Amino acid sequence: MERNVIFTPNAPWSPGGSSQAIAHDGVLYVSGQLPIDPATGQMLPRPLNPAFGGGPQAVSAQMRQCLTNLDAICRAAGADLSQAIKLTIYTPMLIELAPTIDRVYRESFTDAPPARSMIGVNVLQGNALVQIDAIVPLS
Repeated sequence: MERNVIFTPNAPWSPGGSSQAIAHDGVLYVSGQLPIDPATGQMLPRPLNPAFGGGPQAVSAQMRQCLTNLDAICRAAGADLSQAIKLTIYTPMLIELAPTIDRVYRESFTDAPPARSMIGVNVLQGNALVQIDAIVPLS
């Protein structure tokens, strides 16, 4: 069975060394994307206590950067993130950040949003507030 590695410089390289995505049998499996700006290699800043001093703004910005990275990888494979089948969102502050994550998700997927799981974790690499992976059909 053929599997194709997808890479684009328009999204960050995985710090853990995994492929950005694998295309297999008409489906694109995109690795979890952190809120890293591929132009600078830097993660968006995280406040010391997201519940105070910009928590919703920080998670909104990080969500948007993760989605931008996912979309860049999808486009490199000839796909479109708006056609995603499933997204999984990981966050270390599920209860506190869920309303903001939900808002950005609804703004990003206004028509027939993909299925989604949201999972609370202890910590994300670089103390990120979100990480998102995706499963997307290839055209």
